[in-house]
Amino acid sequence: MITNISDLLSAHWQIGVIVTAIRLRIFSIIADQKLELNEIAAKCEADSDRIEPLLDACISLGLLEFENKKYQNSHFSLVYFVEGKRFYVGDCLTLMNNESIQWFQLPDLIRGKERKKIELPGLKADSKTFITAMNSIGLLGEAEALKDMVDLAGCKTMTDAGGGSGLYSITLCQKYPHLTSTILDVKDTLEVTRELIENHKERNQIILKEGDFMKDPLGKNVDAVLLSDVIYGHSEAKILLQNAWDSLVVNGVLIVRGYYANPKKSGPLFGALFAVKQMVDDPQRKIMTLSMLKRNVKDVGFENVKATPLTEYSFILTCKKGN
Repeated sequence: MITNISDLLSAHWQIGVIVTAIRLRIFSIIADQKLELNEIAAKCEADSDRIEPLLDACISLGLLEFENKKYQNSHFSLVYFVEGKRFYVGDCLTLMNNESIQWFQLPDLIRGKERKKIELPGLKADSKTFITAMNSIGLLGEAEALKDMVDLAGCKTMTDAGGGSGLYSITLCQKYPHLTSTILDVKDTLEVTRELIENHKERNQIILKEGDFMKDPLGKNVDAVLLSDVIYGHSEAKILLQNAWDSLVVNGVLIVRGYYANPKKSGPLFGALFAVKQMVDDPQRKIMTLSMLKRNVKDVGFENVKATPLTEYSFILTCKKGN
């Protein structure tokens, strides 16, 4: 909810400052140190006169502190903007900022015009950047909330369709030591998944399987299927939910997690904005809402359908395969 017009007027500038500082690696270069202007400029390969206003803006935003002619990161920046830190979100912010150019055509899309492909040189993210960015979002409470909300007691096998970074499988395997999770995803993604899970002791509970979760079976007689951040269109929902049904044992558990809009309600804001973002990406897609998702799940035959907020950003839906 917008309450401060001043913040709104400068919002685009604030994001511009933050993303530029991230791309120049200012926060990562400073890290735990205290550095002078010329030191930062040299390490960033920047002009000191030009980088100084950017550093001043970061101070005004509470991202840097300045004392005795030296700059240091605020606690906030140390946690979220320093590469290698557990909760680093630099890739995510950069990715979202790069995508923002597509939003300029939103008025035309709403009027029914065709979407144009707009790309700026050097701003296209590779698959690893995208996957690590999604992993960063998951680390901000999503994965832990899922672990606390889901009951997989008695489940021995799970398929994580489109599991990406493997974060949700790893987190659930931490809670359930006897659970084995098969992450089904494309080859390029699994190469990144392998890298991200290699230092987790739960990696021995993870099976990586190359495939297309829209076309390939999700398994045979598995105890649980996790569909996290993959169902957002009406047409693919029917295919994927039926695929999940066919793969589960009787009384098997289906878990669907995503950033769903709850139309005509005041929240969650992230889900409402995400729905608009999907229209920017694909104006032909019929956007999945929470009520539509519940209806689709019931139409396939799932029972005991429960949909509840997972975090301030997302919803979780759980249900079971009936006889």
